[in-house]
Amino acid sequence: MGRSFVVTNSNDNNLGAKKKTVGRQIVIGPNAIKFVTLTIIAVLAIVYLNQSTAGASRSLKIRDIEGKKSELILEKERLETEQTRLKALKEIDSGVQKNTLEPVSSVQHIQNGTSGIAQAN
Repeated sequence: MGRSFVVTNSNDNNLGAKKKTVGRQIVIGPNAIKFVTLTIIAVLAIVYLNQSTAGASRSLKIRDIEGKKSELILEKERLETEQTRLKALKEIDSGVQKNTLEPVSSVQHIQNGTSGIAQAN
């Protein structure tokens, strides 16, 4: 047969009766309480530092994005000014091309004293 003698935590020695072989009591002494308290404080400190570092890195990212945004706004304004300038130059150039001079068929020189004046026909 198997084991006939089992050391148990119960006061019952009957064979076939369910017995508890392992106690369910946990005894915590003063050193264990200190260790558990310090462990909980350390875990909370690590969580706090993690959150504060994440918040700082988010604020740095936001600051970088806002800086890029302001640079892009300035670049947009510069490009709009350049576009307006180029449109004005294009309009000036098209106005000059419309008022082209006519070719001269013949030139007549008029002698008026010592200087000569040319007259186009």
